Amino acid sequence: MKMRRSRFILPLLLFFCLAAATGPLKPKNFQYARTLPGPLKPGNIYRIILPGEVLNHTTIDQRDIRVFSPDETLIPFTILREHKPAVSRAQYRLKILDFNASKRMCSMILEVPATAQPIRMLFFSTPNRDFRKSISISTSDDRKNWTPLLNESIFDFSQNVDLRKTSVSFNPIKCRWFRIQLADVELPPENEAIQLNYKGLKFSSTGKASTPFRINSVTASTRARSTEADTSDTIKLTNFDTKTDAAGNTILSFSSGIPISSIAIETTNSVFYRSVSLKGERITLDRHDISLARGTFYKFSLGNKTQQRVSLATQPSDTGNYKLTIFNGDNAPLAITALRLTWVRRNLFLIPETNPLKDAVLCYGNPKVPAPHFDVARFIRPDNWEQHNSTTIKPEPPVRNTDFQQAEKPWTPEFSRIALILIVLMLAAVLAIWLWKLTRQAGQNG
Repeated sequence: MKMRRSRFILPLLLFFCLAAATGPLKPKNFQYARTLPGPLKPGNIYRIILPGEVLNHTTIDQRDIRVFSPDETLIPFTILREHKPAVSRAQYRLKILDFNASKRMCSMILEVPATAQPIRMLFFSTPNRDFRKSISISTSDDRKNWTPLLNESIFDFSQNVDLRKTSVSFNPIKCRWFRIQLADVELPPENEAIQLNYKGLKFSSTGKASTPFRINSVTASTRARSTEADTSDTIKLTNFDTKTDAAGNTILSFSSGIPISSIAIETTNSVFYRSVSLKGERITLDRHDISLARGTFYKFSLGNKTQQRVSLATQPSDTGNYKLTIFNGDNAPLAITALRLTWVRRNLFLIPETNPLKDAVLCYGNPKVPAPHFDVARFIRPDNWEQHNSTTIKPEPPVRNTDFQQAEKPWTPEFSRIALILIVLMLAAVLAIWLWKLTRQAGQNG
């Protein structure tokens, strides 16, 4: 009799677990809403560029977004990154036609292949270390009339820190010849020298005595590298927590639902060089911190140009919780005024199915709802979304739902794991009881 009862335990448990996934979602189950102005015609495709304010209040994978009609029925949609195929770069090794050098300056004329695509970068191959050079570039199509293109700097501080720049970039230009002039950076008076201190290492913009500068080759490129042309959006974040740890490092903590691809700082400091690391939460069987990215932030003047890098490429945290650590060494903490979060743009495509709609409502903000599954995702895809004719809709300002109610029976990843563990344990218990009964029965028969 007991064995018969145990046979019903597992089916009952499965029933309750599956029942947890039932219950249609309504606008009241989301914390925020934004009206999508109509009219919306059935069968037409409408595109909504999801702003940072929406993404900031959703889960990282945007599973807690829904679109409702005025009668609170769901409208099918899909969310895609604004991703475009990779654009390959072309590179050309330029031929040096003329070269002149003096003690503190050298100049050269470089020939661009006649079939070359518009150039936007020049790379200088040099074995030299510990140098600072100003560079002046002009272009020509007849080697008689020269048009100034830019004044920049190339440098190397690798004797002390990992800081080297041997390329220059500019707007795409089509020309046959480049004229390059390289000169030692004009040094400021000694009392105006910029001294940078990092972990006890010092280097300055005044430098050392000039040494012979060798250029092995110059390569022209149509872009920095073969990259995928994603469209990015940025939001400014000021509500973050700042603290200094026992080692004097600055730790910035913040939370955001934005699926960030890079993070940058805004600071009032004019000169600095700091190593940084970004950590985020990862969910496996539990929550734990993992390293998302490491890099360097720096800013200083070199000649009449400011050299800086204040952004860090990264990947999003599973939970949207982050810790940015700036390693100050013996330096005073930086005055961070804001963070800039950048992400690949998300587009929502929706298609009303039957009747014309006067408007629709974009609802979001409930991490306990499951991801939606609509057929729209089968024919509006990352590889063809640009080929569809769509009308762009701009959402109206957000409204907070004062009647917010959690979904009656949410189905979350954590709940799924608990349910699976219970099912496995119950199955093991049933099998153990069954084997025990078989063993006892065999003993009695023997």
